Amino acid sequence: MSPAARRALLFAGGAFLAAGAAALLLLRRIDRAVAGAAAPAAVRAESVRTLGFEAASRSRAAGDVAGDGAVLDVAEVSGDLLLGTGSGLVAADRTLGIRDGLPSLRVGAVASWRGTPVFALERGGWGRLGPSGPERAASGFDPLEVRDFAETEGGELLVGARQGLFRAPFGAGEIERLDGAPVLSLAVLPSGEVAAGGETGLRVVAPGRAEARLVATPDRWVSRVAVVGETLWVATATGAAHGPLDGTTLTAHPRGGDAVDGAGFDGAFHFVPADAPPRLASLLPDGTRREVPAPERLRRLFVAGGRLLADGSAGLRRYDGARGFELVREAAPGLPAAHVNALAADGTRLWLGFFDGGLATADPRATPLQARPAPSGGAWGVNAILPAAGVVWAATLRGAFRIEGDDVRAIDGAGAAFALAQTTSGLAIGYGQGVLLPARRLLSAWHGLPGNQAYALAPDGASLWVGTPTGLGRIERQRVSGRVLPGEGKLPHPWVTALLVGEDGLWIATYGGGIAVRRRGGEEAPFEPFPETRGLKVNAGALLALPDGRLCAGTQGSGVWCSDRTRTRFARVDLPLPSPDVFSLAAFPKEAPEHLFAGTSEGLLRLPADALPETR
Repeated sequence: MSPAARRALLFAGGAFLAAGAAALLLLRRIDRAVAGAAAPAAVRAESVRTLGFEAASRSRAAGDVAGDGAVLDVAEVSGDLLLGTGSGLVAADRTLGIRDGLPSLRVGAVASWRGTPVFALERGGWGRLGPSGPERAASGFDPLEVRDFAETEGGELLVGARQGLFRAPFGAGEIERLDGAPVLSLAVLPSGEVAAGGETGLRVVAPGRAEARLVATPDRWVSRVAVVGETLWVATATGAAHGPLDGTTLTAHPRGGDAVDGAGFDGAFHFVPADAPPRLASLLPDGTRREVPAPERLRRLFVAGGRLLADGSAGLRRYDGARGFELVREAAPGLPAAHVNALAADGTRLWLGFFDGGLATADPRATPLQARPAPSGGAWGVNAILPAAGVVWAATLRGAFRIEGDDVRAIDGAGAAFALAQTTSGLAIGYGQGVLLPARRLLSAWHGLPGNQAYALAPDGASLWVGTPTGLGRIERQRVSGRVLPGEGKLPHPWVTALLVGEDGLWIATYGGGIAVRRRGGEEAPFEPFPETRGLKVNAGALLALPDGRLCAGTQGSGVWCSDRTRTRFARVDLPLPSPDVFSLAAFPKEAPEHLFAGTSEGLLRLPADALPETR
């Protein structure tokens, strides 16, 4: 090939390669442009969901409900105070509860959304107050466990939840996730940014910015955020901290180590010290601290409508530096605590035991339904109550106790107590270390029981059945005479939480396997599970036999389940429960019930006995 032909060929090849490179560069630019145009749409599709509201369903069964009445949050809506309480939602002096459509009783957060009241339930879910009552929010991010709200100057609703920070423009029908970190408290900064504190720290989020700005705090658990003037305050697990609004670090207040919650107002961060005497403490940015006496032990502080408010057992008070504490709303009648872990009827009284408290009594027929604290001594964390011959026995996390009138005596035992049973020879107590028999002998797994933790006891003639997390045991003549272990396949679940002896056999409730019965018939009697209860978590002691033959069980998250009168099948019954987490059941009077009671994690239900729906 001649040199001229070779040069022509090389020139043609170079031109081809150059054209190919230019085409490749153009394709890459087109790809980037397409990707750039598609990215916002993709991000939006990932972070935005539709938001709608629907009227909450209401139970048709009769009954009245009592909660603890504590104020959990306050907001001003159109000049009126909106209260989230342990007894429901208080709007314009009207209390809305389970009968009005609230799915559960305790309202943990409230806010105004352009004049519309919004609320969040303590156990999860949120909604608004519509013309006909509560309306539940529904979005593609459900279920949301909302802890706090805030409203922007533009009328957007900020929603702080365990699942992150969300924003809902008013009337847009959509909700957007701004950040994925869990939120306990919110505050809107003057710049429009949002300070969100939660279990993993303090984050400052700017809508439209890709990443949140992290602000260092003395402890990562941030329970409260507040803006006071030009200062950002937080309450953490190790005390209060403060700093500039645009800073990267908040420093611990030198005299605020006991401020684990509080509210920012009038140039200071206010909180309630946990130790006596009752008082209100205020921290100032210059490192000083002021204290003023309070008329009672305060529970929570709030800022609403330009006022500093405090909740106590007597009710909601307004604090003014010149006039002190002024009662603005008396406490509603209710319960000393919310979580009713144990119930028992005795003569003319109903006994209540609380998960995080002591004992109380109620008049089962009185209106309104309420309970008053009873002498409890050191009893705390009540798991079971047994009235017998004028004496009340209580099994608690601090041991077993004997109560007679005002006399409360601890029983020498084996630590935390969980169950009680009256046997033919005396009182048996189920402990975390075994079963203490009336003869003061303690039987445990070392003696043959399937486990040490005796969560359920049921006397059966001369025998005593014992339910543990690892199976079922039987005691006769002060020794273990039998047991059913997980590997045998007889129990629907090895964790036995409640036992009841009837003429038709031993009824066994479990935590995760539902209900079964061991029919009468000797050692080889079969265990019959009820398939419709499969998966139910029956709470400890929440098993009740009614005189008409029905058997009812309280479950974790699934409400109350009852059998038909012949005990051939079970079904969930529609009841206006304060919470679907039912921990205790009782009938009053026992022999001919007029009322049925259900103790839940959020309060107490009283139901007329003839209003209990039939299982068909």
